Amino acid sequence: MAKRLIDWSEENGILTMSKYMGADVPNEKLADFELEKLFPGFSGFTEVQKFIIVYGVKQKLSDHNNTEKDLELRAKSVKEKFQDFVDGKLVGTRANGTGATAAKKQVAEFKKASEVVSLEGLNLKKMFFPDTFTKEDQEKLNEFLMIAAKHISDQQRAKKK
Repeated sequence: MAKRLIDWSEENGILTMSKYMGADVPNEKLADFELEKLFPGFSGFTEVQKFIIVYGVKQKLSDHNNTEKDLELRAKSVKEKFQDFVDGKLVGTRANGTGATAAKKQVAEFKKASEVVSLEGLNLKKMFFPDTFTKEDQEKLNEFLMIAAKHISDQQRAKKK
């Protein structure tokens, strides 16, 4: 289980991000977020509406820059993200420390390329997806290799002339 670093609380429309100091020690405040700036009329909302808003904002801010170990830098970044929301900006950069998304995309591209019945496609399939490489694939690959070898041989003969 991950160590708890941040504590969130809401009182009177102010969402507070604090450094968690422990169960018996007061938390150290890092940042305040005035929910009225993002949701005008927040103070008049029902308890359910407030709960859902606080939950959503807290979740989105908690997710932002959550790989940053320096809590002061993280708080600064989270304040900027909140201001983006206030300014009506929904997009932003997303941390991808593992590169998993890029790796998945590359695998998908390899899979797609390996489905093409061509010299390149069959070579990719043989190298990266050998469990799906069939006897028929090998026969077709051999045929393409023979064609490529003949083409190279013809080019070499043409250069010598």
